[in-house]
Amino acid sequence: MTSGLRKAHKIIWIVLGLLGAVLIVLSINSVKQPFLTDSDASIATITEGVHTIEDNTQFYMSIEEQANSNKLQIVLKTPLKSASTVVYTLTPDHKKGAFLGTIDKKGLYAFDIDKSIKKIQLYDGIKNNEIRNIDLSWE
Repeated sequence: MTSGLRKAHKIIWIVLGLLGAVLIVLSINSVKQPFLTDSDASIATITEGVHTIEDNTQFYMSIEEQANSNKLQIVLKTPLKSASTVVYTLTPDHKKGAFLGTIDKKGLYAFDIDKSIKKIQLYDGIKNNEIRNIDLSWE
């Protein structure tokens, strides 16, 4: 290798090293959903108007009261056994009401619900069975 090739080789490797570091930083910054650890739910501060519904090893559920509707937040701490879990509201006669959304992996899920909703149901869409009914009252 001549001195010119060694110099070019050195410059190319320096540029590639810096470019790789910049690309790693940019890719980390481009992640839109924040990483959620198991202890994040217990660290979260309780603000006024937020009521904890359930806090156990699998779920952290809370309702934030807003002017026109409530905001249901579900933090899934551990994955559910069901691959396809659907969240429905329950009517007063315990029948499935409105579809709220799906929960599938660990993370934070937020749903806007009407103030009149008192219960929700976690439903397995594949096996067509109820996983759990949850009462949303906090008094």
